[in-house]
Amino acid sequence: MKIAGEILIYLKYTKPRVWGLLVYIGVVGAIIGAGTNPLPELSLIMLATFTLIAGTAGSEAITNYIDRDIDSIMKRTQKRPLVTGMISPSGAMTFGIALIFLSVVPLLVFERYYAAFFMIAGIVDNVVIYSYFLKRKSSWNIVFGGFSGGLPVLIGWYVVTDAFSIIPWFLFTMVVIWIPIHIWSIAYLYREDYSNAGVPMLPVMYPDKISAKYIAFSAFLLSIFSIMIYFVEIHPIIYLIVTLVLVSPLIHYSYKFMKNPDKKTSLSLFKYSNLFLSAFFSLILIIMFI
Repeated sequence: MKIAGEILIYLKYTKPRVWGLLVYIGVVGAIIGAGTNPLPELSLIMLATFTLIAGTAGSEAITNYIDRDIDSIMKRTQKRPLVTGMISPSGAMTFGIALIFLSVVPLLVFERYYAAFFMIAGIVDNVVIYSYFLKRKSSWNIVFGGFSGGLPVLIGWYVVTDAFSIIPWFLFTMVVIWIPIHIWSIAYLYREDYSNAGVPMLPVMYPDKISAKYIAFSAFLLSIFSIMIYFVEIHPIIYLIVTLVLVSPLIHYSYKFMKNPDKKTSLSLFKYSNLFLSAFFSLILIIMFI
């Protein structure tokens, strides 16, 4: 029971609610890379799933280690295991490094070199560029440090196939555009926290109206890219219809937030943007088998 409790604490430490969605979109990337009959590539899809879990969880573990002083100040994060002392700093760092090791080495062993490259690039972008260098220095930190969010799609794809397609790159771009909506919306909700911790997130550094315009613009851009896939790649008309249905609330919440920026409208946009991304990738998966 004690060991199980320890495992749960370390699992919580990696923030599975954050990496769970990233792993999902990466697995979708692997399945669409396998084609309409993914069963022959099941072992590679499982490899993609395992390494994505290890890589995203490991990155979150190390960024939590880097941010432990900030987390101790912010009310939203004061109960995280590293802050409360449930995990030691050395244990946290060792755990993160071990997970990253498990995310890269299997890809190299099975000669999935493109996937390994994108895995390493994602870890460097998230841990080094975003968390270590930019998070405390620039209000545009997530723009330059958000590429890691889209890389699971490419990792999943290139674990299964080396073939080039515009689709995974479009999906990668979509997630990169989605990241600022996700981060800036939650930063708007907790501006006081970020301000007290000295983290210059965009909603902390800019007035409400300007912050809302940047966030809404990202949401509008995300909508455009999701629709563009229909014209770039041949998809049944049902794809366009369902995408328009999914996009409509995103545009609605973005417009409401832009016209009336407050915590209520920001929370609505934050919640729906998360639902939108998971629903959109589910749609891409379903379309494959129609």
